[in-house]
Amino acid sequence: MIQAQSIAKRLIIIIVWTSILYVFYVITNRHQFFTPSFLPLSSIDQQMPFWTWTVVPYFMLIWFMYLPALIDDQRLFWRAMVALTIGVVINYTVFVLWPTVIERPPVPTGTAFYDDWYRWLLIVDTPANCFPSGHVTSPVVGCWAFGRAFPKHRWWLWLIFLPFTLTILTTKQHYVWDLLGGLATAGIGIWVTRRLGVHQREAPSC
Repeated sequence: MIQAQSIAKRLIIIIVWTSILYVFYVITNRHQFFTPSFLPLSSIDQQMPFWTWTVVPYFMLIWFMYLPALIDDQRLFWRAMVALTIGVVINYTVFVLWPTVIERPPVPTGTAFYDDWYRWLLIVDTPANCFPSGHVTSPVVGCWAFGRAFPKHRWWLWLIFLPFTLTILTTKQHYVWDLLGGLATAGIGIWVTRRLGVHQREAPSC
């Protein structure tokens, strides 16, 4: 019971903090100070199919961001939170100083539930804020932290995570450069927390 309460408390912390961060995403997604740029399409972008059904795992991808809620090690939990924040702040800085946009396919006319989900996605998320992909940054930090806390589950977790990340391409929400950028900003956040010794400091209990 105590463990369940701890998990719930950490989950609330993640939800509240990432919701606050998301407000800034919404602002930069709808208002750009500079003219957004199109990025060059790589051969992977050109060959990647457009599958509207992958909007389902696309939405599920963000769930990996909440994995640190399962971590009992408070130092590791707070390190993950700091790393996530650093990565996201880097993303938002790029969104402001060098906004990018992507050309989306025609709006699907299908009647399947995932077609409805995709059309709703187009309403709530504009084609801007492509590079780096925040849809990758935050979940990568979550997977990294979970993998450190539970090393035995690390490999199968990453094997599951990999196809989920490809959905940012099959939904035509991002370029392949955005995926690489999201991996990079997540890595920078993790690296900075190591350099700052965040994992060595006494962390607040939760």
